[in-house]
Amino acid sequence: MEQLVTFSPPEVFDFEPSSWHTWFRRFERFRTASGLASKEGDHQVNSLVYIMGDKADDILSSLPLTPEQLKDYEAVKRAFDNHFFRVHNVIYERAKFNKRSQEVGESAEHFIMDVHKMAEYCNYGDLREEMIRDRIVVGIRDAGLSERLQLNAKLDLATAIAQ
Repeated sequence: MEQLVTFSPPEVFDFEPSSWHTWFRRFERFRTASGLASKEGDHQVNSLVYIMGDKADDILSSLPLTPEQLKDYEAVKRAFDNHFFRVHNVIYERAKFNKRSQEVGESAEHFIMDVHKMAEYCNYGDLREEMIRDRIVVGIRDAGLSERLQLNAKLDLATAIAQ
């Protein structure tokens, strides 16, 4: 007997440009797992707008899309991407990243996840893993561990996280 599994959509989007990438990644997982991806384009667009929340309709109507594009999921996705990433200030994102240190009472796991998330907007390219590794090494609260990690000339990101 086939078991029926239902999937809940992601929470309503907060409409903060910095949250778009993470929220949309969760929506894409929902879209695939729920079978929404196999539906017609306009059904996918309407589902996206409904799940995003009230402001999504206003934003969608302000985007430069033709009536045909409004039924095309990929076109709407690109338009929302452009809307939320209109201005991407790499200097600001890197400054935030470089100032990030583990807070008092913050778990190492949360700190590491946040550093990874912040690095997404820094355009580090091939240096991304090294920059994350370095931010973790200098940003952790445990000064002794930080010093030991700094002395390991062959330290990679996986080893830094495992410590």
